[in-house]
Amino acid sequence: MIIEVGQVAVVTGAAQGLGRALAAGLIDRGVSVVLADIATERLQTTAEAFTARGARVLPVITDVSDAAAVNTLASRTVEYFGRVDMVVNNAGIGGGGGPLWQSDPQDWQRVLGVNLLGVVHGIQAFVPHLVRTGAGHVVNIASIAGLAVMPFGSSYCASKHAVVAISETLRRELEMLELPIGVTVACPGYVRTPLVEGLATLVEADDDAWTEHLPAELSKEQREQVRATLKRGIATVMEPEVAAERILAAVEADQLYALTHGDFDDRIRHRAEGILAALDGQGRSGDHVETTDDK
Repeated sequence: MIIEVGQVAVVTGAAQGLGRALAAGLIDRGVSVVLADIATERLQTTAEAFTARGARVLPVITDVSDAAAVNTLASRTVEYFGRVDMVVNNAGIGGGGGPLWQSDPQDWQRVLGVNLLGVVHGIQAFVPHLVRTGAGHVVNIASIAGLAVMPFGSSYCASKHAVVAISETLRRELEMLELPIGVTVACPGYVRTPLVEGLATLVEADDDAWTEHLPAELSKEQREQVRATLKRGIATVMEPEVAAERILAAVEADQLYALTHGDFDDRIRHRAEGILAALDGQGRSGDHVETTDDK
């Protein structure tokens, strides 16, 4: 998709972090942006900052886990700007923290409600508008956790894997129906956001404070191993503006996958190679015999 002056984009989770950076990148390209977020004060501050730059923005308080709220967001977008060309389903939250078998069902509902259903609601509310106009792009923000798992983050990893899967599905469906609408799923690593800043503070905390945030079953050596792994990840932290530019470049190149961080290539490659090895073990090189009813 060519991003150009006169278009209208919707960005959820736009009040701060990567969402705000994506909105700023679109504004720099002459796009009018609907800013959606659940944080009222931060959203208003962000909207005022963009307006002061001469941008055309519309802030809309939106809980993406609520399908009706996202439908209202779509209606307000079209009513206010008369069109919509891109939806960026960016809103997300963290979750997890313990072994999968001890995870809290309410945590699963909360994380999936925002991270997964929030994206589904965005697709269902906005893609019909794109289909009617015969153009546009859907951008879903997943995570590196959508391609490579991390221990003690089961609900978060599951939600981000699901975002990757529905993005792949959506792109395939649009292709089959010959609808010229693009889909990009972004899988960034560590981006400088309040969530990551908090994590950076935590891994530098004293042993007692650090231990409180980890499963009690872990030994001291295992706790330090987790701390070291997180420190290595945080050392690769990327400014949100850099990640946003890489994602928007992937949109303009009509790429399905936007992998902003090269630091995690090995984790993704290891998973992919394991899947390919399993396929090879099943004889994908020629052992499969197709059957037919023709005689």
